[in-house]
Amino acid sequence: MKETLYKYLATSSGGVTIFGALEAMIVALILSMTIFLTYKITFSGVMYNRKFNVSLVMLTLVTTMVMIVIGSDIALSLGMVGALSIVRFRTAIKDPRDTAYIFWCIGVGLSVGTGNYMVAATGSLFLLCVLSMFSFSGIGKEDRYILIIRGNRDKEEEIMKCVFNTFKGSQLRAKNSVATNIEIIYQIKIKNNEDKNIVSDLYSIEGVSAVNIVAQNGETIG
Repeated sequence: MKETLYKYLATSSGGVTIFGALEAMIVALILSMTIFLTYKITFSGVMYNRKFNVSLVMLTLVTTMVMIVIGSDIALSLGMVGALSIVRFRTAIKDPRDTAYIFWCIGVGLSVGTGNYMVAATGSLFLLCVLSMFSFSGIGKEDRYILIIRGNRDKEEEIMKCVFNTFKGSQLRAKNSVATNIEIIYQIKIKNNEDKNIVSDLYSIEGVSAVNIVAQNGETIG
């Protein structure tokens, strides 16, 4: 039994030509650049991270290279699985969408590395269409914001009345005060550039020192 298994592992190692490997890497590069451009165009966070985007390209190429090696040598693949099992990655990912892009890159690398170019191309095109639809059509767009107002404590009633007149569905989340100053925090929904009017109205109240509008994802817009 042992001899049979050894002969199988020794004789089942397929060879990959330099042209075959180069072809797979070029296809992976083209598809990874599609992911690169998609991430850049559809990005809607606070700050675009070009280093992370470049790492997506590298992840696709590395995954493709690993799959080429595994697909051509079963014995080596078993050893590689054992080696990769001890690797631990501790990088924190803040945006859940970044995780999806990482899996997209791994999926492309797995498909291209095993020679399934059609699956990789079709899947990437489908994901590109879905992401573009969500990004440019406004489907699921977040319109909830946090309104933070700082001013004199004796103007509290006037400030709250101004917010309520502009945003009927506003929700008071916090109220922090000291002897003379107060900070009021609301959760509001902004539509049709209503933030421009509320900022002007609040600053027209004597004693208001600061007005901040922060999106749910942490992006300051006012």
